[in-house]
Amino acid sequence: MLKKLFIKNYKNTNDPLVRNQYGKVAGIFGICTNLVLGIIKLIIGLISHSVSIMADAANNIADTASSVLTIIGFKLSNKKPDKEHPYGYARYEYVAGFVIAILMLIMGLTFAKEALAKVFNPEELVINWITYLILIIAIIGKGIQMLVYLDFSKAIDSNTLKANAVDTRNDIISTTAILISMVIMGIFKINIDGLLGLAVSGFVIYSSINMIKEVLEPIIGIIPTEEQVKEITEKLLHYDCVEGIHDLVIHNYGVHNDFVTVHVEIDSKMDIMKAHDLMDNIEKDFKDELGIALTIHMDPIVVGNPKVDKLQAKVVQVIHKLDKDLKIHDFRIVEGITHTNILFDCIVPYEKDYTEKYLKEYLSKEIIPEKEIYYYVIEIDRPYC
Repeated sequence: MLKKLFIKNYKNTNDPLVRNQYGKVAGIFGICTNLVLGIIKLIIGLISHSVSIMADAANNIADTASSVLTIIGFKLSNKKPDKEHPYGYARYEYVAGFVIAILMLIMGLTFAKEALAKVFNPEELVINWITYLILIIAIIGKGIQMLVYLDFSKAIDSNTLKANAVDTRNDIISTTAILISMVIMGIFKINIDGLLGLAVSGFVIYSSINMIKEVLEPIIGIIPTEEQVKEITEKLLHYDCVEGIHDLVIHNYGVHNDFVTVHVEIDSKMDIMKAHDLMDNIEKDFKDELGIALTIHMDPIVVGNPKVDKLQAKVVQVIHKLDKDLKIHDFRIVEGITHTNILFDCIVPYEKDYTEKYLKEYLSKEIIPEKEIYYYVIEIDRPYC
């Protein structure tokens, strides 16, 4: 409902301006709801002398800062590239998510300190129906807030809004736990407020550490998703005259801000001007249709040569006999008077430790030519995708 009311063209989530509006609306919504809930809880916490309720109130008020950071993060990420930052500022959104996670961790540690003091020096609690009512309202309010954050984060694939949603989920769990404990303490007249505060703090600390790890990954650089690799690969292979691709590398500088390089194989007999024109058109299509800055290295390969095809098929068969996870590309031969050089690149997964020397010795043992002498020139590649 919020995105329909306040975000123009809300379905066009690839537009940076629309993404910025999502962040702005989510941030303002968070500021308003967190301030109201935090102040109400703080009043009830002071009246009831409950450290767990006051800690929960402080958490809600601190979430207001998270909402402000959300707005700032989206605003900064929408800045245009300049000479100092030619790849743009989209990663500011990741930085905002990281700062929010750090604030969650600090708040959790602060709660733990206060709760530990209450374990050894408990105060008498004042619990009544108003306490229960306020906590129930807070849980419902936070539930609505979490649904909004989740909906927005899925719509624009945002780690920052996801961090906010996780933080809100933690608030729901902690407030629910407080409500249950208040009921127990009201019925049985026992004071477990300090222990409950420790438990809630431990959960917040654990969740914030996990969130820090998650938001740091795209900043450090991670492997692209299978869906993205599949989409790019299938689109490239759809073009006429493209025989194959390899060395696909995807660099991410923020959501919907990808720079991609790839080697595209074409028939070596193809006219060079025609081939260059095709590469230009492919790069333009990727920019216009997917918003991807694509750079192509054109790789001419021999197509339809019986000797090359036969040798390549044999090498592939022998390599797969050794390990089905190994792949080869850029296969070619150079024939000489005394020997034939067989050259290719071999993609070796990171968890494997095959060396160039080992593969050469293995192929020499497995493939014994009748008349020729084969020398293998192998380049070890690692998979980028």
